[in-house]
Amino acid sequence: MLKILASIMTSAALFQLFPVDGAVMEMRATGEYRPVEASAYVGVSEDAESGEAVAAPEKIDLNSYGIVTSGFSSIVIDDASGDMLWGEQPHQIRSIGSVTKLMTALVFMEQNPNVADFVTLQEEDMVLGGRVYLAFNDALQLGDVLAASLVGSDNTATKALMRFSGMTEEEFIARMNEKATELGMILSQFTDVTGVDSQNISTAHDLVKLLKAAGEVPVIARWTTAESVIIRQRSGRTIEIENTNLALQLPVNRGEYDMLVGKTGFLPLAGYVLASTVEHNGNRLHIVTLGAESTEARAADIAGLGLWAFRVHRWPNDIGYGDPLF
Repeated sequence: MLKILASIMTSAALFQLFPVDGAVMEMRATGEYRPVEASAYVGVSEDAESGEAVAAPEKIDLNSYGIVTSGFSSIVIDDASGDMLWGEQPHQIRSIGSVTKLMTALVFMEQNPNVADFVTLQEEDMVLGGRVYLAFNDALQLGDVLAASLVGSDNTATKALMRFSGMTEEEFIARMNEKATELGMILSQFTDVTGVDSQNISTAHDLVKLLKAAGEVPVIARWTTAESVIIRQRSGRTIEIENTNLALQLPVNRGEYDMLVGKTGFLPLAGYVLASTVEHNGNRLHIVTLGAESTEARAADIAGLGLWAFRVHRWPNDIGYGDPLF
């Protein structure tokens, strides 16, 4: 963890001293160039509900075009205006792993479950791959099953949620895809509820829409941003589950910065994936990285992109917004 923090702080210091296009730095280091898309310096978008104009963030450091990331695809979107502040192959379709669990949680919560009810996991819920935190045939509250799914990315707990919803597997997955269509996730597809199937696919741009929807459900936002949770089953068995999202422990979730919702994912075909919403000074950014090289790298990507975007942009509620740049 100290290595991650040191890397991020060093990168931030270097960019303050030597503002450089991140893509150029990457080309010099690797001989490859991956194009970076960015929003205009000042833009105006329209609020989807009210139809009123929403001013976009203003870029105040014109010499800084981004940072070097380890991810194959990434995006930074301003919540209020919808402007893309950073994009690196944002529409590339990729496997997403356990980020799938955000959609599973959304569909599960649509059924209006009583999370205080006591339930038991059964052997039929077992999913091979990943850690199983909860004991079978030992009662616990339904809300704790959801917590195990979202905090620890427990595949077995996630499959159990599908059973507790009262829907068949076919019905549940069909609803996941219907929900994706409703959210405008036009390049996304879900084939299982846990994310172990590599055919669960999406794009960085589509996952922003999933982040926005998940962040509107308090219990999902709560558990995806809890650094850990302690679960007690009826037998007295107690287990502490730590969050798989290491970015929760970085500066992007400390002090004036708050992570509001997020989810990790991993598969050999997906690489390391992380989607998070971060707030600073009342402004929200949706940040996604797909195909990072490690758990540490995906956390560093999210933290680095968030800190960079907040540093080089000024929002309408910030002092000096709209003042001449020169």
